[in-house]
Amino acid sequence: MSGWTVPPTRRELTLLLFCATIFIIAFNATTTLRLMGVDPSSLTSFSSSPVRLGLDGRRLEGYRDRLENEIFGEWEWEPGHIAGVKDAESTRLLHGKPHGHPDAYVRGEGRNGKQAMWLLGVGEGQYISGEGLGLTSVNDGFVRWGEDVPRTELRQHTPGFTILDNVIMLDGTFYVIVDDPTSMPAIETIASPRVNEIDPPSHIDWQVFPARTALSEFGSYGGRIHGVTFVSCDGPSTTDSHTLLSLMRLYSTLNMSSPQSLSPPHRIIFPTISTFADLHPETADENIPRRRANIGVAPETLKAAYPSLVGAQFAEDFVDFVNISMPVLLDRVVVSDRSAAQHVELPHGMPAWSPPFTALRGSEDWFDPVRRRLAQYFFGEDDSAVTGTAGTHTVTYLSRQGGANGDRLLASDHAKLLDVLKTLGKTGVKVYVLDESASWTVRMRAIAQSTIVLSVFGDHLADAMYMKRTPRSTLMEFFPPNGFNRDWETVVRSMGIRYFAWQGNQKYTDEDLPAFSQSTTYDDFALDAQAVVDAIRDELNRA
Repeated sequence: MSGWTVPPTRRELTLLLFCATIFIIAFNATTTLRLMGVDPSSLTSFSSSPVRLGLDGRRLEGYRDRLENEIFGEWEWEPGHIAGVKDAESTRLLHGKPHGHPDAYVRGEGRNGKQAMWLLGVGEGQYISGEGLGLTSVNDGFVRWGEDVPRTELRQHTPGFTILDNVIMLDGTFYVIVDDPTSMPAIETIASPRVNEIDPPSHIDWQVFPARTALSEFGSYGGRIHGVTFVSCDGPSTTDSHTLLSLMRLYSTLNMSSPQSLSPPHRIIFPTISTFADLHPETADENIPRRRANIGVAPETLKAAYPSLVGAQFAEDFVDFVNISMPVLLDRVVVSDRSAAQHVELPHGMPAWSPPFTALRGSEDWFDPVRRRLAQYFFGEDDSAVTGTAGTHTVTYLSRQGGANGDRLLASDHAKLLDVLKTLGKTGVKVYVLDESASWTVRMRAIAQSTIVLSVFGDHLADAMYMKRTPRSTLMEFFPPNGFNRDWETVVRSMGIRYFAWQGNQKYTDEDLPAFSQSTTYDDFALDAQAVVDAIRDELNRA
């Protein structure tokens, strides 16, 4: 019995260690071989050979299974290349081509681009919620193009309204770089001069520049402004509530099937408008804030509905670009110029801002991304039930009776309209009556949940574009007997919103509108208030 207490010999310890090692390897053979990149099933066949790993760390193509393809994807992995991108596409990507290019999906644009998560961070793409501060870094404000100066690509055009990719700005001039200058539309249909709008643009404003001599003009490198830049060439007298709407409509035509998938605009430039409307600040009271230039949209709306727009840049900002005397490459430029639009004959009664709505095809939901952002600002992520109780409708009357001149109803008819709207409110319809004194928050919160908006004609109806877009959404606009225009009918029709024009007791639909007529002054005019409210009931009850 004493033999059991004798310590094991060296031979016995070696034998035990060897047996334990063989047991562990044998017990875990399948897992061990897979970690080593060897298919265990191949060892049972004399015709198969062990699977080797490729240079990319994956098994060779013939030995890959569904799990590996799920993890790594089925892209082509080659040294020195971006996975899944063809050589030509990789070259364009690395040379800084902008949004909307044929290789847009490798920049995260569109449905396929959003799924290609492994490419995020390469170039400029869409902003992804919760994933950092954008896809460009502080090192991406410079581009070296070498001898291959980026060519300009025409993406959309109708006289006065143009979208261009890769435009170079130098010394205050926008350069369109092309191999064949005849491939571009006449420069006077793109933009007009900043000094005298009725003249054709001079070389200091816009140039179509031949690519063969571009290197000697611009050198081999420059600054870069990423994303989408809106440029309005209109002056203070022609910039109004339709300016930004026209630019958005123009931009949306790049993707008629899904305009919401487009990258949002990043900045808007007004090269001919000063930052402040008061031209003589030296005589102003320093205790009174200076009056900012009118760009046709309330500052609050610009910030709430267009959060990607980093404010507006004006003539003073444009001069800064002139003074740096360095070429700057703009990824994408969306240009509007009403003077250039007038180089072709416009339909009778149609203003110079209207071609994006009348000459270009677009989707009815082109404004939904902007409208939805404003609704989310007030009501959170889900704006589908902002009116509260299911089946409840909201009607908003934008009163203009406080104005000193014109654009007003007769006092008696205005009072009658208030009475019948109050009666309508007792039937379960939520009614808002807002005059000029209403704050921006009160006004826009009401409009954002409204099914029907009504008011006298005027630029203030730009706010009505933010109403809910439903099958019953309707704009009702009141006109005097001696005046009518299709300004807001043109816009809301492009959104699929119904439209009624009223003159007295006569109601006009978009199928039988009155003839265009315009007067410089208007007296207070009549309106059949009861007929208006009856029409509202009919619209709300329409199947």
